[in-house]
Amino acid sequence: MARVGLLRRGGLLGGARLPGLNQASLTAPLHQGSQLGQTCSSEAETVWQKVEAAPNLRMHAWQTFGYDGVEGLLMERVRVPPVLRPGNLLVKIHAASVNPIDTAIIGGYGRNVLNMMRMVGQLERGAATSTPTEFPLTVGRDFAGEVVSVGHGVQGIGVGDKVLGVVSPQAQGTHAEFAITSASNVCLMPDSVTSVEAASVPYAGLTAWSAVVVSGLVTPASAPRTRVLVLGASGGVGTQLCQLLTAWGAQVVGVCSSDALGLVTSLGVDALDYTDPTTKDVLRADGRFDLVINAAGADDLDYLDALKPWMGSSFVTLSPPLLRNIDSDGMALGLLKSVKEVVCRNTSSLSEGRAYKWAFYMPNPWALKQITKMLSVYKIRPVIDKVFPFTEAPAAYQHVLEGHARGKTVISMS
Repeated sequence: MARVGLLRRGGLLGGARLPGLNQASLTAPLHQGSQLGQTCSSEAETVWQKVEAAPNLRMHAWQTFGYDGVEGLLMERVRVPPVLRPGNLLVKIHAASVNPIDTAIIGGYGRNVLNMMRMVGQLERGAATSTPTEFPLTVGRDFAGEVVSVGHGVQGIGVGDKVLGVVSPQAQGTHAEFAITSASNVCLMPDSVTSVEAASVPYAGLTAWSAVVVSGLVTPASAPRTRVLVLGASGGVGTQLCQLLTAWGAQVVGVCSSDALGLVTSLGVDALDYTDPTTKDVLRADGRFDLVINAAGADDLDYLDALKPWMGSSFVTLSPPLLRNIDSDGMALGLLKSVKEVVCRNTSSLSEGRAYKWAFYMPNPWALKQITKMLSVYKIRPVIDKVFPFTEAPAAYQHVLEGHARGKTVISMS
């Protein structure tokens, strides 16, 4: 990439300081109760005030200007985003993971729904426009980093705190040197993990929580009486599913490829090789699972037979067709088509006493706190597949696209 080469030769990559923004200004304390526009001494001036006053402050971000996949990613020098809402904060990114949703979004997946969400956000900010600001687009859903500025409504988190968290799906992402997010979407980072490890957990952990608790209706109280089958147990979400469930006392069987059996077993679950032709037959013949969670991609509905009939059991998929249908058919027809699909599948499965459900990533501040607490006491451990430097982010995307992950792929800023 020509642009990347120019930036590298210019010494602007790899943690270089932003022009006009010294270390002291990044760590200056926020004065509680100060009013917007109040005259402050230079030592106490917050980063967001400086950004407002000096729009030439720049950062580096991986962006795309069209849905061209990995080939369309460019390293750009862009404005550091200002903190405009009282509940938001600005984070200097130390590490960010690459999730399958990131590689899908840069190819156009979910564009109709995400653009609608962006337009709603613009209207909330008073921007009078009928079209959403779609490009340039930076993806990246989760991160670990240091808070450098907070809105006046933020409590419990201050400048200099190390945090982990997520950004909203429609917002500019974390594959950049700085990112804006809501204070409700972050937690203080435990001392027991590195930034790379911390960045690997939030998005996958919240997706796993949604599948287990929201769709699967499993709680810490009910888990000890629950048998769960996890398909795709060695992936980023799969490893979180296994650990969350076993920490709560559930009996878990994980299906993965032969080279991942050791990893999945180390998470405290019984591991089976999906390439073994007898695996599916054994599980279907068992027929005593309360919950099957598909974190492997396309649904294999043969595994419905592994569920207990007429006992409130569920097949939960993390690959629902909703966004894909809306992309291809538009909002109204896409919704109608998706509802029809889930109704048809439940018509057959419910006739045998088994439910078919969807699960999505869902922002959940309380769940993020619980996941972070489990991370701090080693009930959940980060599973890292590979770490890439920030300058090689496209290679990280390509690695995720190739599939067969063993945990998470992470971009490190150091």
